[in-house]
Amino acid sequence: MRKFLTLALLAILLVGLSFSAERVLKVLMPIGGGYTIEDQEAIAKEFEKDHPGVKIEMEFVGWEELWDKIITSIGAGAAPDVMYIGSRWIPALADMGAIIPLDEYITSEKKAMYYDTVWDTVTYKGHIWGVVRAMSTKVFIYNKKLFEEKGVKIPTNWDELLEAAKKIYDPDKGIYGIAMCGKKFVSTVTQFQQYLYANGGKIVDEKGNVVINDEKAVKALEFYKELSKYAQPGIVEWKREDLIKLFETGKVGMYIDHVHNARRALEKGVDVGFFLIPGGPDSDKPYATVIVTDCISITSQSKNRDLAVEFINYMTSFEKQAEWDL
Repeated sequence: MRKFLTLALLAILLVGLSFSAERVLKVLMPIGGGYTIEDQEAIAKEFEKDHPGVKIEMEFVGWEELWDKIITSIGAGAAPDVMYIGSRWIPALADMGAIIPLDEYITSEKKAMYYDTVWDTVTYKGHIWGVVRAMSTKVFIYNKKLFEEKGVKIPTNWDELLEAAKKIYDPDKGIYGIAMCGKKFVSTVTQFQQYLYANGGKIVDEKGNVVINDEKAVKALEFYKELSKYAQPGIVEWKREDLIKLFETGKVGMYIDHVHNARRALEKGVDVGFFLIPGGPDSDKPYATVIVTDCISITSQSKNRDLAVEFINYMTSFEKQAEWDL
């Protein structure tokens, strides 16, 4: 009888544990720019409410530290289930086996949300490795008041762009013609690439050959260097996120960024305008920009792949995307 009662009690305890145990999904997210902890945690809580027994554990790091955090966690065998990454990192992460292809999870409805050119940014070696969460192209954001005060017109070529930066530049008053950044590779790449492609240059050609040392690329770098003379001092110590704050002060003529990052300057009373990045002297196109996307991927170390797919689909649904963008 005692043995029976012991077994019965054990069974009750096991049943209780099975009902109380939570499924935990670990998510690594960036902060900075338009990404706030509050916004992302709100989505996590809504998902938990709709999925009883599920706990979303979010970890937040700055964009500048995100890559190092990813590599460290992967190497330690402690990768999260889900990672928010720059789509430009997909080739490296896929080649090291850190993320899994998502082709089997992408429905026709999800595929229809974006143009093929957007899906191309998360496609590598014939497979889709992430679902796009954010997308934008870069433009020049400019201070209308400073342009008008200095009699500067919207630049349509590189000569005019350089002249505009020169006219606005007044360091004695703390006013700079252009804001630039160069702290860590992500800041340098996202800025310089705009000029590289605007001049018809490339990093690699269609055959995979490195061509960043060709004449068009060198000219773009020389122009970039000349333009930097009219930027704020110490640009190698500035991150992308810092430029937003600098522009908010109303003491910068222009800088390259995503359109949505002008919102904060508008809220601070800066009279903001936009213009396309002019093509360089060696380009056959009058303007140029780069499609930039961020995506959400699943790590190969995840033991909760089906749940990870559900969370990604929830986070990238039309409704959640619309809420976040607005």
